[in-house]
Amino acid sequence: MNTNPAAEEGNPHRDVAQRIGRFLRGLERARRQPNRREAYHLRLALEHLRAAQYADSDVAMKDAERCAPLPAQVASLITTNESVTVVQLQNQLEEVIAGKS
Repeated sequence: MNTNPAAEEGNPHRDVAQRIGRFLRGLERARRQPNRREAYHLRLALEHLRAAQYADSDVAMKDAERCAPLPAQVASLITTNESVTVVQLQNQLEEVIAGKS
């Protein structure tokens, strides 16, 4: 019998990182780059993951997966319109994972 609650919950860093990785591999299989909404939410998920804010990262991933609208305050920002590739996001994910190890 496992009495360690942390072991039952799993590793939140690994879980979120795997979820981001699965999403990126799905984009890669579909041979497409993330759209503007997906890119924003993926970047946000990576930022939260880097800051060890796993619940926030999970919420951002849910938004990426459902292609949620951009928040009004960022929708018209120039940086929101900058495109990002799957490879760039994968590199960022690898950096976050390497930094956590």
